[in-house]
Amino acid sequence: MHKELHTKKITTFLLILLVSTFFIVMPAANVSAEVSISQLSPSEGRVGTGVSVTGQISTENGSYRILFGDEEVKSGNATLYDVSDTFIIPNSTYGEHLVQLQDLSTGENSTSKFLVQTHYIIKAVTPPYPEQLQEGANITILAAVTGGNATTFANITVTDPANVTHTSNITIPIVQDGYGEANKTYPPDFDKNPHTFYVGTYNMSLNTFNRTLEGSFTVGLTDAVEYHRFQTVYIQAANYTSIEFLTIKITHPNGTVELTLSNASGSIGIITANWTIPANASIGLYRVDVKDTKPLGTEKAVADSQNFTVVSKSFACEVKTFNLDKEPVKGVLVEAWNVTSPPIVGDETTNEEGVTSFYLEAANYIFKAFWNTSDGPKAEIGETSWISLAGNLTGDSAVNITCSLAHIKVAIKDVEGMALPFVSINVNFTYISRLDIPITPTPLFSETDITGISIFQNMFTNISYTIQANRYTYIFDTATINLTSTSWLNITCPTYELIISVYDRNGLALQDAQVKVYEWGIGLSGLVGMENTGATGEVAFNSTFGKYIVDVYKDEILLNQTTILLINQPTTLTVYCRLYNLTLGINVLDFFGQGTPNANITIVREGTVLSSLNTGVGGGAQFTNLVGGNYRILVYIGEKTYESTTLYLQESTTITLKIGGIVSIGGFITETSLFITAVFMSLLIAIFLLAFIYHRVKSTPKEE
Repeated sequence: MHKELHTKKITTFLLILLVSTFFIVMPAANVSAEVSISQLSPSEGRVGTGVSVTGQISTENGSYRILFGDEEVKSGNATLYDVSDTFIIPNSTYGEHLVQLQDLSTGENSTSKFLVQTHYIIKAVTPPYPEQLQEGANITILAAVTGGNATTFANITVTDPANVTHTSNITIPIVQDGYGEANKTYPPDFDKNPHTFYVGTYNMSLNTFNRTLEGSFTVGLTDAVEYHRFQTVYIQAANYTSIEFLTIKITHPNGTVELTLSNASGSIGIITANWTIPANASIGLYRVDVKDTKPLGTEKAVADSQNFTVVSKSFACEVKTFNLDKEPVKGVLVEAWNVTSPPIVGDETTNEEGVTSFYLEAANYIFKAFWNTSDGPKAEIGETSWISLAGNLTGDSAVNITCSLAHIKVAIKDVEGMALPFVSINVNFTYISRLDIPITPTPLFSETDITGISIFQNMFTNISYTIQANRYTYIFDTATINLTSTSWLNITCPTYELIISVYDRNGLALQDAQVKVYEWGIGLSGLVGMENTGATGEVAFNSTFGKYIVDVYKDEILLNQTTILLINQPTTLTVYCRLYNLTLGINVLDFFGQGTPNANITIVREGTVLSSLNTGVGGGAQFTNLVGGNYRILVYIGEKTYESTTLYLQESTTITLKIGGIVSIGGFITETSLFITAVFMSLLIAIFLLAFIYHRVKSTPKEE
């Protein structure tokens, strides 16, 4: 019974758990939203209206698209389920059109309606600002409709500045999707003798059904209403028959300019003139007037008078600097000087390509270049003539400055024509700064490369330079040049005689010694000569001015190393080989301090066995004609080594080696241990014999 109850409880628990899970999961499966448009704003308007769409789709973060009729006008991805987007009403006919929001994953969509309204347009085709139409011009007037659904019949009215009205009928057919257009040309297509002989505003109106749409265009004397310095003002006036009594004047803040007219031409009597705005023209308002000055001249209903403006305008200007070799120069300070006032309006420094840029107002400029080769103030190295900055001067049309800079190229060789690297070159000079002050900067320094060449780049021209060449801080040549263009300066380093005398420690000429001479700055790889001394211990070399290492060898052993400056002709060097011809005496003593004869002594220097001698009767041996250095001394008796020691030999000397392991007796050598054993055994035998004799003597009866 208890077991059945327990089983029922478990079953009940599992059922409750299953039902709970079902109710928890069920709502989650229906969380997704339905596709809907909650707002379309605005819901009506003309073609080109911006419309905001707010709604939702059923796919989380899913893709959607918006259709206007059958045309897709926008697409995107939802934020979770929400959609918020805008689109522009395309060309459409008048009436209601469906707007659809479509879920691209499920294909579901929702619709709303937008009412497209009819809209009329009237527009005169005129030049872009600041250009304008001039007297005598023909103007195309465009009439258009959007959101239409049938051909439109209308008329266009133009009222000129004298308040005279001119009319033309126009038919606007619908071409496609509710759009249509047509145009008329004013004045030819209008009635009542229309023209564009007056300066001012011409008002337009498009009249259709019960709607009137207005517009306007302007006719002037000049081809624009706004100019900058250096631009040309082109003037055109119409409806004149003669220039005999006509004047065209431009009035500006600083006075008046009267222009030369052309003859009246064409059926409408056009006259022209032009005026180029000077570099120093004032910024502000100008007026142009065309007048008939004859006493009874017929004046126009509207005076030929018009204002225009001269404005400040800046342009990009690129400046390139080159040296006399036509190479670009980096680091040149370029100043832009306004020809009028203020003089300096900007300064920039050229980059790696020798280029810098300015942004300057239209005016006349001089560009000046400044440079400093070393420390100290800059000096002027070039300038341009007047540059009229009236447009972009970049690329191939940039302003170029040829700078008074050139290179000094110094080539150093020895008398045999071999290049000398690592030669120090100092350049001294004085120049005149931009303040007309003489400046003597710190001398320039360089060092010849592996080819023996050193180049001082972009040096001031038309000044004098003093060039000093030195090796190991000692000057061997000085030259002076007046630089006018890139120049090569070839310098030959002289060869001097080096006389070397070699002596031993006792001051005697060392014969057959090998003398090697090395270039100091290169070391062992820079061997320049090798000779053996003769009977006088002397050798001679012809070497290039400089610093050298002199090594003296005997039997391939280095005896001496000396550094010498070869800066005089001739140079002598005395070398004393104090480690040569040394004597080493060696005394070999036994355990008792007695000389050990016939012991073999071998001496080894730097791993090479030099000599081997046997000791004499007194235990001594002497080695002569030795070269100082580290020695190892080995003592052999028979085949056995009894002593090994080291010694640095730097003068003649005698040493004593005591070998405790041997004993010498009458020229016979034995090991100390054997000798002691023999002596001990002899003592034991002697003691035994004495004891035996004593016992015998004592045991023998005494005779009475």
